[in-house]
Amino acid sequence: MARIPEVSAREELPEADRHIWDEISASRGQVQGPFKVLLHSPEFAQRAAHLGAYVRFESGDHLPPRIRELAVLSTARMLDCGYEYSAHHQMASKVGISEEEVAAITARQPAGLGEDRWVYDFAEQVIVRHRVADDVFDAAQTRLGLRGVVELTASIGYYCLLAAALNTFGVEPTEPA
Repeated sequence: MARIPEVSAREELPEADRHIWDEISASRGQVQGPFKVLLHSPEFAQRAAHLGAYVRFESGDHLPPRIRELAVLSTARMLDCGYEYSAHHQMASKVGISEEEVAAITARQPAGLGEDRWVYDFAEQVIVRHRVADDVFDAAQTRLGLRGVVELTASIGYYCLLAAALNTFGVEPTEPA
């Protein structure tokens, strides 16, 4: 049960902010998860959703979906964010992430990611160590280029933001993560 009430209907927002519900719904098909609590600050929710739309739907030219989802799952696991982990676990197979790779992230055993271990290591160093070692940075830049590394770093940060909101406000997945 969420710690604060979720904004679950457009009509719960002031008339002047209802367009934000519509924008979020249009970009994602519905308003769910973190946005149901972030909408207590409509402008913030709008700005977060706008950034998230870029991260999820528009950055594919520089950050391949498989790499993004490995980073999201790693971030969610490191921050023990059940909602985020569950939501992205469902997306994993659609971008070529195997159940064995998901299990490796779940168990915090990045060796199980094979040649893509660098993604987990990159996320872990950003989140836990607060600095990325040269060898891990170089591995990411070799695979993604400089723009891709910027987008990977920003994506990890974006999902840290969502995990902070989800965990703080007690938003849990409808199915176990």
